[in-house]
Amino acid sequence: MKRNDVLLVGILLGIAALFFVGMLLFRKAGAEVVIYKEGIRTEAYPLTGELELELVSANGSNHLVIRDGEAYLANADCPDRLCVHMGAIKYDGQTIVCLPHKLVVAIEGGEKETDKGTGESVDVVVR
Repeated sequence: MKRNDVLLVGILLGIAALFFVGMLLFRKAGAEVVIYKEGIRTEAYPLTGELELELVSANGSNHLVIRDGEAYLANADCPDRLCVHMGAIKYDGQTIVCLPHKLVVAIEGGEKETDKGTGESVDVVVR
């Protein structure tokens, strides 16, 4: 390797590190857990509070837990159970996917806005 090769690799690694740190610093907390079955949005729940659901479809069932501002699949009857091992999600844009059941659990962000007519704070879901 020549000096310029080392310099180029160093610059690229520096840019990648800055991008990664920027993503960590500027990610938004999610507002709701959205359930998609076979590509269709079927349900949405706030990320606050505690809730346990059994998501049943013709393809199988998954046990969704919403707790402490996070959502995760605690159990599934699919053969590989990869969706269970994906862990908890809580930031806008994160997803858990169960391909055998054609299920997607997504976190969608939200922000507070003020209603211009009443002046009250309202939840706005950003898509």
